[in-house]
Amino acid sequence: MKKDKQKNSKNKLWIWSVKILLLAVFLSLSFSLISEIVLSKAHIVIAIIVILIFISISVLFDMLGLAVASSNVEDFAAMASRKVKGSKQALSLTKNADKVGSVCDVIGDVCGILSGAAGASIVAKIIINASGEFLPILIASLVSALIAGFTIFGKSVFKSFAIKSANSITLKFAKFINFFTHKG
Repeated sequence: MKKDKQKNSKNKLWIWSVKILLLAVFLSLSFSLISEIVLSKAHIVIAIIVILIFISISVLFDMLGLAVASSNVEDFAAMASRKVKGSKQALSLTKNADKVGSVCDVIGDVCGILSGAAGASIVAKIIINASGEFLPILIASLVSALIAGFTIFGKSVFKSFAIKSANSITLKFAKFINFFTHKG
C-alpha cells in the first residue's frame, strides 16, 4: 500500500514536471513570436518599452510566487469561513504554493530570457549603425548589464515586500484570478 502511494506520488511529480515543461515551451514560443514581430521593425524606443514590460512581468511573477509561498493558510481558512471575497481562491493558491511557485517561476524566467533577447535586438540595431570593433562590444555589454541590473534590482525590492505583505498580495492576486474565473 505504501509503495503504491509513493509510486503514485512520483507519477504525479513527473506529470506536473511535464506540464511545466510544456507551459514553459508554449509561453516562450508565444512571447518570443510576439516580441520578434513587434521588435523586428520597431524603433529602439519601442524595443526598450518591450524590455521594460518583460522585466516588470518577471519581477511581478517572482513576487507573486514568493508571496503565495510565504502566505499563512490558517489566515485564509479563517477568512473563507467569514466569506471574505477571494479568500477561497487565496486558500487554494496557498495550499498549492509549490505549483503556483513553479508556474510563477516559469513565467518570470521566460520573461527574463526574452528581455535579454529583446536587448540583443537593440544591440543589433545599434551595431548596424556603429563603426569600429570596440563600440559594438561596449554597447552589447552595457545593454546586457542594464537589463540584468534592472531585473535584479526589481526582484530584490519586491522580494522583501512579498514576504512582509504575503497575505495581502496573495489575497489581491486571488481576487484578480477570481475576476476571471468567478470562483468564491
